[in-house]
Parts: sequence; structure tokens; C-alpha cells
Amino acid sequence: MYSDESDPFIEEEQDKEKNYIQLTENIRKEIRSGFIVKVYGIIAYQIVITAIVIYLAFVSRKFLYLLLTSKILYYTNLFLIFFLILLPICAPQVYRIVPLNYIIITLFTFSYSCLIAIFVCFFPLKSIMVALFLTFLTVVSLSIYAWKSDRDFTIYGGTLFVSLILLLFSSFILIFLKIPFLNLLYTFISLIFFCIYLIYDTQLLIGEGEYKFSEDDYILAAMRIYLDIIIIFLKILQLIGRKD
Repeated sequence: MYSDESDPFIEEEQDKEKNYIQLTENIRKEIRSGFIVKVYGIIAYQIVITAIVIYLAFVSRKFLYLLLTSKILYYTNLFLIFFLILLPICAPQVYRIVPLNYIIITLFTFSYSCLIAIFVCFFPLKSIMVALFLTFLTVVSLSIYAWKSDRDFTIYGGTLFVSLILLLFSSFILIFLKIPFLNLLYTFISLIFFCIYLIYDTQLLIGEGEYKFSEDDYILAAMRIYLDIIIIFLKILQLIGRKD
């Protein structure tokens, strides 16, 4: 008689089980890799839209004048941004409906880009280019760290959310205080915070931590990482640039 350890039938079944587990893991990795590529493709699309809007604000006086003077356009953009950011809390399934989710991300990106252009157009071109270069280095470095680090940042989601609320309240207080040093300090702290948030969102995208984005949430993942990148750029621009 064969023992359990040497029974050919048992060994064959064990080999089949191992092969099945390996095949399942390979399929999972391929699906996740496709998801990651898709998200970064959408982010690139968003950045292109933002770049075009900012470029138009610099080269077209009529477009810039419209952005600066049209209160209807300004408040419409503001409403759309907050509405579309808060929408996933109430109806997350909306961001999974094709092509509605692509229309939403395009609308959100254009509205946000219009507000960014209003802010950026007051800085000299040299400051903007330096901020872009530093943002590129920062984002690439933080993304590599998020991929290579053994520390799981996805467990800090609650802490980061509470910190974000505190930052928002602090910004409202600083509007009334108008103390230059505190504004500078707030900008620096905000920059550090969103650098950490980029690591957090990138690890959610990678999907190797305790928490992760679902493969169906590619629009939401792209929106969050896009916001991280843009806010990092704006904070760097505030720190190094001087308004015209």
C-alpha cells in the first residue's frame, strides 16, 4: 500500500491544485496590471485637458477674460467640482456606468482645469515651468516609493481623511487671519500631506495592501490620483512662485 505522502493519485491532485492556484494568481495579476494601465491612461487624458485649458488661458485674452469675469461659469465649475467629488459617497455605481463615467470625468476635469487656469495665470511662465519639473520629480519619486515600500499606507485611510478635514477648516480660518507666515506654513504642510496622500492612493491602485481600489473603480482611482498630482503642483507653485 502507498502512504499518503507517496500515493501517485494524491500527488497528482496536489500538483493540479498548485497549478490552479498559480494560474488564478497569474490571471489576477494580469487583470490588475490592465487596471493600473487604464487608470494611468485616464490620468494622462486629464492632464492633457488641464494643460490645454491653461495654455488657452495664456494665449487667448478672450478666454482668460471669460474665466476671470464670468461669475456664472465660475460658480457652475465650483458646483460641478464639489458635486462630482461627493457623488461617489452617495452613488458610487454611477462611476462604473459606461460611457457616463467618461463623460463625468471629462466634465470634472474641464471644470477643475478652468479654476486652476485662473490661479496659474497670475504666475510667470518661468515659475510654472519650474513647478512642473519639480512636480514631475516628486510624483515619480513618490510613485516609485509606493511601489517598492514594504510599509502599507492603505491602513491609514481614516487618519488621512480626518487630517484632510482639519486642513480644510484651517484654510477657512486663514482666509480671515491673513498672516503671510501662517499661509506659507499651511502651504508647506498641505504639500507634505498630499504627497502622503499620493502614496496612499497609489498603493490602493497597486492593490497589494490591506485595502485597494476595485477594478471597476478606474474612474474614481484616476480622479483621486489626478487631484493629488494637481494639488502638489499648485502647492509647489505657491511656494516657489511669485505672482505677477
